[in-house]
Amino acid sequence: MSLSTAWTNKTPASTARKNKMTVISDTGTNLTALDKAKHRVVFCTADGGEFVKDHTYTANADADEWIDITEIAAHTHYDETDGGSLFDIWEVNSDVFQLDLLKPIDWVKAQWVQTVTGTGTVEDGEDSSGVNYIRLRPNGTSGSGSTINYPTPLNAYWGREVKLISNVLIETASSLALHIGVDADDITAADSNTRKAQAEVCTATNSNWWLRTASGSANSASDTGIAISANAVAINIVHYPTLGTPRADLLIDTGTVLQKTTNIPTSSATAADNLIKHSIKNSTAADRPLRVYASRLQYKVSDNWV
Repeated sequence: MSLSTAWTNKTPASTARKNKMTVISDTGTNLTALDKAKHRVVFCTADGGEFVKDHTYTANADADEWIDITEIAAHTHYDETDGGSLFDIWEVNSDVFQLDLLKPIDWVKAQWVQTVTGTGTVEDGEDSSGVNYIRLRPNGTSGSGSTINYPTPLNAYWGREVKLISNVLIETASSLALHIGVDADDITAADSNTRKAQAEVCTATNSNWWLRTASGSANSASDTGIAISANAVAINIVHYPTLGTPRADLLIDTGTVLQKTTNIPTSSATAADNLIKHSIKNSTAADRPLRVYASRLQYKVSDNWV
């Protein structure tokens, strides 16, 4: 029986064996002096020699080298020697789906389901940098609306994490209401209890971004305190249904987080043709266009698609 094998009730105690079975915590200077053959795992409390503070190391099988097991080298999943191919990952995790709607072909209105009310219209646009966007326009009749939602036969499952990022620009940040989200309501409809997570604005209340969620039986909204502007902004909604207290987060660009824990959906699925929705209406007899530049959605599907 070697020093590294398991203890039995007949095993005599020995310093070497106890050290081999113990994680040793010490300074890098003291760890450098250890005999690698008599130790298996060590933790560094202060830089010294080859050791770095707060890193954990294991001695290799030949007892001639320490291996830092704190940091794992980056890998690209290019092939079997680099963490396994990316194709294999998707095959094993076949209930994960990601929509990366960034390509120019995605950002034409013909790729989306379009719904308008009153004088609302949907247009294809291109900014001065040559970047495509879809322009939602209420136009000049008060209360008119314009909506797009992305059609796919793959529902998102609310019992698992859902992440949505959309890049948008409100051309005139006043006298409007809008919804951006997953399974969101049309802006011209009343707030429903349909399971959802949506960023929204209603300037009749204030000019801030809000987060609304619905559990299937109730819905509620929370104010971020962050005002809208006429600048491009990233809307990031993350749904966490499996936490001890399920919650949804809303990030405006990268620095502001609102965490909401009421009426969080934790079961059932989205409507397949309503995964991503952008919807705006005006509240005055003037146009209030919304430019939708890109979206990215990651979710677990409730369908068997492979």
